[in-house]
Amino acid sequence: MKENKDSRLSEEVQKTYGLPKIIADILSSRLNLQEVKSFLNSDLKDLYSPYLLRGIKEAKDLIQQHIALKDLITVYGDYDVDGITATAILYLTLKKLGAKVDYYIPERLVEGYGINEEAIDKIAQRGTKLIISVDCGITSVKEVEKAKFLGIDVIITDHHSIPKEIPQADVVINPHLPDSEYPFCDLAGVGVAFKLSQALIGEEAYELLDIVSIGTIADIVPLLGENRIIVKEGLKRLNETQNIGLKAIIKASGLENVKIDEYHVGFILAPRLNAAGRLRSAEAAVRLLISHSEKEVEEIAEYLNQENLNRQQLENQILQQAIKKVEETVDLNREKVIVLWDENWHPGVIGIVASRITERFYRPSVLISLGEIEGKGSGRSIEGFNLYKALEYCKDYLIKYGGHEMAAGINIEKNNLEIFKTKINEYADTVLSELDLIPSLRIDAKVKNEKIDIEIAKQVQRFKPFGNNNPRPNFLFEGLTVTKVFDLNGGKYKKIIVQKDKFVYELMLFDASEKGNDVKIGDVIDVVGNIEINSWNGIEAVVINVKDLRIKLPLFSYYKNLSKIMVEYQPEKKEIDKKVDYIIDQRGINNKWEYVLKLFKGESKTVVIVNTIIELRSLLRYLKKEKFLDFSLCNGDCEKENGILFFPNSLKSLKYYDDIIIYDIPFKKEIFYHILSHSQGKRIHLVFKEADIYYNLKSFDEIFPQRKDFIKLYKFIEEGNNILFKEHLHPQLNLNPIKFSFCIKAMKEIGLINVKERDNIFMLSKNSVSQKVNIEQARIMQQILLAKKEFIEFAKFIVSQKI
Repeated sequence: MKENKDSRLSEEVQKTYGLPKIIADILSSRLNLQEVKSFLNSDLKDLYSPYLLRGIKEAKDLIQQHIALKDLITVYGDYDVDGITATAILYLTLKKLGAKVDYYIPERLVEGYGINEEAIDKIAQRGTKLIISVDCGITSVKEVEKAKFLGIDVIITDHHSIPKEIPQADVVINPHLPDSEYPFCDLAGVGVAFKLSQALIGEEAYELLDIVSIGTIADIVPLLGENRIIVKEGLKRLNETQNIGLKAIIKASGLENVKIDEYHVGFILAPRLNAAGRLRSAEAAVRLLISHSEKEVEEIAEYLNQENLNRQQLENQILQQAIKKVEETVDLNREKVIVLWDENWHPGVIGIVASRITERFYRPSVLISLGEIEGKGSGRSIEGFNLYKALEYCKDYLIKYGGHEMAAGINIEKNNLEIFKTKINEYADTVLSELDLIPSLRIDAKVKNEKIDIEIAKQVQRFKPFGNNNPRPNFLFEGLTVTKVFDLNGGKYKKIIVQKDKFVYELMLFDASEKGNDVKIGDVIDVVGNIEINSWNGIEAVVINVKDLRIKLPLFSYYKNLSKIMVEYQPEKKEIDKKVDYIIDQRGINNKWEYVLKLFKGESKTVVIVNTIIELRSLLRYLKKEKFLDFSLCNGDCEKENGILFFPNSLKSLKYYDDIIIYDIPFKKEIFYHILSHSQGKRIHLVFKEADIYYNLKSFDEIFPQRKDFIKLYKFIEEGNNILFKEHLHPQLNLNPIKFSFCIKAMKEIGLINVKERDNIFMLSKNSVSQKVNIEQARIMQQILLAKKEFIEFAKFIVSQKI
């Protein structure tokens, strides 16, 4: 969770914009005060002047010269959505100016990404006098040189990372150029083309924002600054578009009567535009956006729909093959970057599959489609790993490469595949730790005492459009009691009703198979989720779309097992010879954490036995801070050479270890001797100390009732609450189920109450008692008090006596 360290900024944001505290906290953790103002209120007037972008004026002048001479101008694009939309808007802009213009989109399978020399020859034969590249060209040194040799002027507009050598074009426009003073460098390729369009036709360029927004969303650039304005304003225009091609694809996608937002663009419209270029030629997608023929755009829209279905089938087939390759051939303990190749993989979909592999295994991936001599590859990355820099490190083994931090493409000779795999992992070892390969979920706000209502949900909607660098805020809800569970769509989804104090929430779980199958009525859960507004028959309600949940069963199970052991556990006691030399006495050591870590990093197999939840959390926090994760956590059989056994239910695995650390004080002397009896021939390290007794007693207090607990329950029954649902115990009485069970048993035993239990329902009634009773006289309470007394005696002995 990212903490908001500047509470004063949050207060200022709250006061200035009249926002709820939780919303102000989120905004002030992401932005400064000036950025908040722009984030909430920016519109078209806040776009930067295109003339701040280096090369724009020179490009405009050169274009106007060629228009005046009636020269043919060719827009050279790319086959992804960014390149398709960039090609379309610049083509339409030049048409507005009366230019003689055509376009060229390379075919992915034949030509690959970027400008190529064969394409230059074809364009020259058309009689072109000016080439304007969009979303490509920044690495095309030789190709531009050839065009200039053929007498063609070249303007490059691109947004990709700048290589060491840039082409000697007439004009190069790229916000990433080293001497660029443009205030915003994260434009998509279509965004750079849009700035050129602004310079050429002024505010008329705003009419193209419906197209620009699609390319910007599809290229997954940060949705902040100018990109946020472009998408925000573009989506407004997209919902009222006059572009007949966009109308056709919207209708064909089933979105005709839907308010289209960034989700619909990113996951429904953009994949259809992309489909043409992935499997065949992207020219159809460009035609869709620039055509004036109703019949043509309807035919193209249906064609793109079918191509998208074909793409999905092919993608799924390759994904299953790739997953199998990872599981069978990739050593995930050693390889931080997944590199896979196959002769039968279609190069048009390996980029999407690389994304899926990265999502599934949470590490960078490069997938390569092999031809006869060379392969074409696509890579996707994770946070903290700059894929472009990784490819730079490997450039001696690549024919060519391009892209940016999170996505890139390569061409590679087949005989360099293994060395490339070695080198990119060599680079990864220098920049990625084991912690970097653990997926994390950002928590923007922890919900405490406030009610998350429609007003707060509507304030969250002001963050839209969501996307890269502006994700939906994630809210953490802790201690929710499950009151109802509904299976939807054959069990694929779940709707869960939860309660905390007086607040009731509806949760939607769209990945029920992974996270929700174990959720039962009465469970207490923690949830991380997005806040949505659900409208039905004119009624609006808040829904929490669950991203992750945790059932608090580990803690509940711990206390349940502890209570059972304290009143029932009777293993065979096995005394040991107090003179044996395999006990290494480190009781009272100042830093147990460092002692454990040192043994974990050694050559012997080490296991740590931890008995209390407080000590376990403390040890895990330390190991995480030290970035040491080479251990398994279990309460039975551990899987790694280093293990942490937490309140173990089995000691069989001790035989696999050389060093056994008893980290804190076992709850019974019998348990201590039982551990020793299973550790013959091992080195046993005792690292507990007297202060640890406090943590054991804290655990006792969590499960064994106090006088105040009995009073609370008795008064509750006196007030007429004689029917209790198990799932309501915690929010109504603040008694966990174990404490409640002990209370009921004790009160029933001494005749204070009658109890009937059936199907998670308790029916309680108060008895008339003629004389004062002592709750401690109940047999169960006698067992509890005896267990506590015996522990204290044993603990004082074990921390002080010589062993």
